[in-house]
Amino acid sequence: MKKRSLLIFPLVMMFMFSTNEMANATELMEAFALRVTVLNDGTEYEWEYDSPNRYEYEVGTKVIKGKEAEQEMNQLLKTLKLTEEANVKDLVQRLKKETFPKLERLDIRYMNGESKLFTWVWNAEN
Repeated sequence: MKKRSLLIFPLVMMFMFSTNEMANATELMEAFALRVTVLNDGTEYEWEYDSPNRYEYEVGTKVIKGKEAEQEMNQLLKTLKLTEEANVKDLVQRLKKETFPKLERLDIRYMNGESKLFTWVWNAEN
């Protein structure tokens, strides 16, 4: 019975998410760590994930942890559509269009399950 449950759970999860959302969730589960920092109109936002299940979200000086932080991370990943091959200009364009029209800075640090570090950094020109 236990093996059967273990086989059914992944199938149920696949149907709960669309293809893009499932890809983002799967990539995050395989990630060892993810840090995203955004500066928008003078306010700093930070999202953090550490494997296997530590989430943190910060807006200015307010720190949120746990389930709410996980939801914020998932929303960000849905917007970013982050992959290891992502182009920073595309990421910036998505953030400006969806959430942060006055984006000043973007810094993403992603370490995959193989401990390979990927970074994307962008600063608005003055």
